[in-house]
Amino acid sequence: MEDVFVPVTLFVVIGVIFLSAYYFSYRKRSIVYDAIKVAIEKTGQVDAALVEAIIRDKIGPNADLRKGILLIAVAAAFVILGYTIDDAEAIGPLMGVASFPGLIGVCYIAFHFFAPRETVV
Repeated sequence: MEDVFVPVTLFVVIGVIFLSAYYFSYRKRSIVYDAIKVAIEKTGQVDAALVEAIIRDKIGPNADLRKGILLIAVAAAFVILGYTIDDAEAIGPLMGVASFPGLIGVCYIAFHFFAPRETVV
C-alpha cells in the first residue's frame, strides 16, 4: 500500500500546486477586468494610462537577479543535504537534483546582467 501511496501523493500535490497557481492567476485577472469595467460604467470612459498601469505587472529591474539567487540557494540546500546524509550513494543523485535549480538560477542571473532592459515609464 505504501509503495503506491507515496508516488500518487507526490503527483497529486504537484497537480494541486499547478492548479492553485492557475486559479489564483485567473482570479487576479478577473478582479482587474472587473475594476476596469466598473471604471467604465461609472465615468463612461477609461484612461488608457490607467488601464496600462493596472494590467502591467510590476516587475522590478532586479526580478531576474532575485529569482536566480533564490534558485541557487535551493541548489545549495540540495548539495548540503547530499553531504549531510551518511550514505555515500546519496551524494550523486542529490547533486543531479541540485543541478536543475542551480543552472536555472545561473541563467536568471545571466539574464539580469546581459539582457536589455525596457525603460519603465
